[in-house]
Amino acid sequence: MIGPGAYKRVHDRLEQERGRAAGLPCVAPGCTRLADGWGLRSGEATHFGEDYHGRRVKWSNDPSAYSPMCIHHNRQVDMGGDWDYCPNGHYRSTWGTHSDGRCRGCTRESSRRYNAARRNDPEYRARRRGQHRRAAARSEGTEQ
Repeated sequence: MIGPGAYKRVHDRLEQERGRAAGLPCVAPGCTRLADGWGLRSGEATHFGEDYHGRRVKWSNDPSAYSPMCIHHNRQVDMGGDWDYCPNGHYRSTWGTHSDGRCRGCTRESSRRYNAARRNDPEYRARRRGQHRRAAARSEGTEQ
């Protein structure tokens, strides 16, 4: 039952056995939103892979491992980690998450690595020097 179709089959079976979760309260601690569907509780995954949209997900064949969750918390748990920490160890209450469940701390670190790599690229540095020279010339009124 491994593969993109397996994820969908498990959710279809869950909906047949337990009904729809939409409209039930989200089980995430402190969340006041209504659930959009069934979400796998943190730490209870038995399979990892991609769904039919290519997103990284985890799932279990055990229907009792699922609870009603809003889309924010469902994606947060699917991306890894648990309610308190992201997979890279950032404390979620401190850093926060994007609307799609990605950790803001991980996004910040990724942006810093990307920008550091760009600053070390000779072509990028030459382009930036040219931009700074043109900006300085415009501010002095000696634009060419």
